[in-house]
Amino acid sequence: MAHTNWTTLAETRAGGVVAQLRQYELPTPVEMTVRETQPVISMMMPPYPVERLGRYEGAGADYHGLGNIVFTPAAADCQFRGDGGRPVSISCLFDPALFDRVVPIGEGWSRSRLAATLDIGGTAGGAIDRLLRRMAEELRAPGFAADIMVEGLGLATLAELARFLRAGKVHESRESGRMSAGQLRRLEEYVDAFPRQPPTIATLARLLGISPRRLTTLFRDTTGLTVRAWVEGRRMEQARRLLTEGDLPLKAIAYDLGFANQGVFSTAFRRIAGMTPSAYRDAYR
Repeated sequence: MAHTNWTTLAETRAGGVVAQLRQYELPTPVEMTVRETQPVISMMMPPYPVERLGRYEGAGADYHGLGNIVFTPAAADCQFRGDGGRPVSISCLFDPALFDRVVPIGEGWSRSRLAATLDIGGTAGGAIDRLLRRMAEELRAPGFAADIMVEGLGLATLAELARFLRAGKVHESRESGRMSAGQLRRLEEYVDAFPRQPPTIATLARLLGISPRRLTTLFRDTTGLTVRAWVEGRRMEQARRLLTEGDLPLKAIAYDLGFANQGVFSTAFRRIAGMTPSAYRDAYR
């Protein structure tokens, strides 16, 4: 089993927080062990790997689907399987003394608490998603007082993580009747990143670490739409933009969006927009 290997693209150290943009160099497929020297919370950045599974050594033999946000305790051997490749993550490392002060795990890391770290979802996940995305923006383009900004974002992330771990809601995102904002954003970014390959429900379910049936139910209860209708709607939004913002021929747009030919694209677009692509371009350019 290989050990993880990454390049640090950008880093800021501030107080008890270290923020890093990491790019991994992984074989395809990959099976690896991660052991962090400090507590670290990480979020994958798009484009996302489709399959990511994880488990903790000594905490049960089963692999679990990983969420987009994962927390790894210090000195814990976390084993991962997945697609491999060169994914990028935003990772926030905490000084161990600071972490222990904010997140006192008096009874230790139980099996259920370790399982919860593989998918930081629900309300806490949505808040941490926003904080880490802002942190990634600051690392990519540091502004004035970047270290203070990063430290503040890191401390807010630690506070949200503490609330998540102390609440005991280890399956909040999976057992609630709605999807989190972070889960929806991950689906949106994946669908938009691969317009030529409309994903199956099974692919999107693997992306979130849940079953296709569970995704179908959660998605409908959250958005009022079926997954297929929503995917087609996202493609049509991209079609509208391509029709009004450029001069690409209809045949090229159909190809870029993964339609078999221009005729299939025109039929699908007319069903959604109520007019042909040519008429839409003439009306809204």
